[in-house]
Amino acid sequence: MGNSQNKGSERRNQKHPLHSTRDGQSFTSQFSLSHFVGNLSGRSFVSVTSSQSVYSASRPWSRVSRRRWNDSTLKNPLEASKTAWPVAHKESIFLPEYPITTDLLQRDFEIVETIAKGAFGEVYKVNKYSENKEYALKVLNKAQIVSENAVRQVKEEARIQAAVGHHSFIAGAVSRWQTKKRLYIVSEYIPGGELLALLEKYAKLPEELVKIFVAEIAIAIDFLHNAGVIYRDLKPENILLDSDLHIQLVDFGLSKWLSIGSRTTTLCGTLKYMAPEVLHREPYGHAVDWWSLGVIACRMLTGEYPAPAVNVSATNDSSEHKPTSSTNAISSENNSDKQELKTIQPKPGSLPCCANELSNAARSLLLRLLDMDPKVRLRNLRQLQQTAFYMRFNFEHVKAKKISPRYVLENQPTQTQGSSHNGGASFKEFDQPMLI
Repeated sequence: MGNSQNKGSERRNQKHPLHSTRDGQSFTSQFSLSHFVGNLSGRSFVSVTSSQSVYSASRPWSRVSRRRWNDSTLKNPLEASKTAWPVAHKESIFLPEYPITTDLLQRDFEIVETIAKGAFGEVYKVNKYSENKEYALKVLNKAQIVSENAVRQVKEEARIQAAVGHHSFIAGAVSRWQTKKRLYIVSEYIPGGELLALLEKYAKLPEELVKIFVAEIAIAIDFLHNAGVIYRDLKPENILLDSDLHIQLVDFGLSKWLSIGSRTTTLCGTLKYMAPEVLHREPYGHAVDWWSLGVIACRMLTGEYPAPAVNVSATNDSSEHKPTSSTNAISSENNSDKQELKTIQPKPGSLPCCANELSNAARSLLLRLLDMDPKVRLRNLRQLQQTAFYMRFNFEHVKAKKISPRYVLENQPTQTQGSSHNGGASFKEFDQPMLI
C-alpha cells in the first residue's frame, strides 16, 4: 500500500510539470517557424506577406502540387506576381503589348464624335474627364482580328509605334489596354485633319509649301528606316496635320521591322501608291516608301497622279464577261483596240502633262523619286537634301518646326478651291489597302 501511495504521488508530481511544460510549449510555439509553416500548410511566405502577390493564402492544394508550389514561389520570386488562375486565350494572345489592367479605362473618356472607320474598328474623338483634354481613342474588335489572322500584325504595330512614337513627326500612343472583346489605343488628338482633305480643298499647292511637306515626310520615313522599320502604306490618308499644319504620321498597320539592306516580298499597300517592284512580287526594301512619297509630291504639285505601277486595263479585262459566238467579230475588234491601248500604256511613274508647267527642279525631283529602278531611285534624306529643289533650304529649321506651313499657305497664292485631279476617278477602286 505504501508503495502504491508513493507511486501515485510520483505520478501526481510528474503531471504538474508536464502541464506546465505543455503550457510553455504552447506559449513559445506560436512564434516558432515550424508552427508558422504548419499554419501555411506549406505555402510560401511571399504569397501571404507580399502586397504585390495575387496568390491567396487559402488556396487549396487540389489545384497544384506542394512541390510545384514551393519550387515556383520560393525559388523564383517572379512567379509570385502571376495570377492564380490562367489568363484566357483571347487575352493572352495580345499580351504584353495590350495589358489587361491599366490606369485608364473606357469610362474615363467621353466620346465626342467618330473620326474614322478602319478594317478592325473605329477611331473616336474623346474627352478625358480628369484632364478635360481631347484624345483620339482607337477601338479594335478582337474577334475580327482573330478571324482575319491579324494578331501578329496588330501586336507588331503596337511595338513599332511604341519604339518610334517619340519622333516629332510621328504620332505616338499614350496608353493601350484590352478587355475581353476589344483593344483600346489612346493617342494624342491631331486637330488639323488629313493631308487628303487639304489636297481635295485646293487644286494644287505652292512649291514652297510642298517643300515643307515633302521635307517633313522625308524626315519621318528616313527616321523609320534608320530605326529598322519599313512603312509600306504612305498616303495622304495616313498623314495628319496639327494646328500649324505640321505633319504627323499615323497608322502603322502595314509596317514591318526591316533592317537596312534587307528585303521582303509581302504584297501589301494601297495600289496607286505601290512601287513597281512590290506589284511584280520582287524582293523589295525601304525604297518603296520613297516611291510613295513621289506619288504624293506629284499629287501636291500637279493636282494629278503619275502613271500607276499597275496596269488598269488588265485589271478591268478580268472582270468582263466572255463574248458569245454571235459577237465574235465585234469582240475581235475590241481586242485589237485593247491591244493598241496596252501598247500606249505609259511607263509607271510617268508624270502627267500638266507637270510641264513645273520648274525644272521640281520635275527633276519627281522623276528621281518615281524611278522604276529602286537602286537608282532617290531613297534617303541626304540625297533629297542635295537636289536642286532643296537648294539653300534649311532642313534643321524644318526639324525644329521653325517654319510654319500654315503661314506659307496663307501667304502664298493658290489655285481655286475644288478637287480637279483626274486620278481620283480613274483609281477609285484602288483606294483600299491590301495585304496578301
